[in-house]
Amino acid sequence: MIIDDIANYIIDNGISLVLGTNFFKGYLPDDPDACVAIFDTGGAEPDKDLPTGDPTFQILVRGSSYATAHALMQSIATLLHQKRNLTIESTYYYFIYLMGEPGSIGRDSKNRDEFSVNFHCKIRR
Repeated sequence: MIIDDIANYIIDNGISLVLGTNFFKGYLPDDPDACVAIFDTGGAEPDKDLPTGDPTFQILVRGSSYATAHALMQSIATLLHQKRNLTIESTYYYFIYLMGEPGSIGRDSKNRDEFSVNFHCKIRR
């Protein structure tokens, strides 16, 4: 699954997150205050003639400090954007690109800052 690959890639490449503690796949729990979540978000229609897929995914970052959450979001975006021709786990990625700039989505009900960014990738099926 794409979010498994990307979560492992983020952890393996210097972003200090721990799955199940402050990094979550497919959901964003109410605690801890500072955490990251990754979600599958569908994707574009796959090519009818080639064995490729065009999935998308979203990263959410939450924190009690705007500056800290923003910096973490930027670190993740920089790590993933413009990756080309790499294999993560058993999936070959032709590319991973930002779909737009990371941005604030405001504060949650507990006054914690939240940021979001979406990515598009092309994979070999």
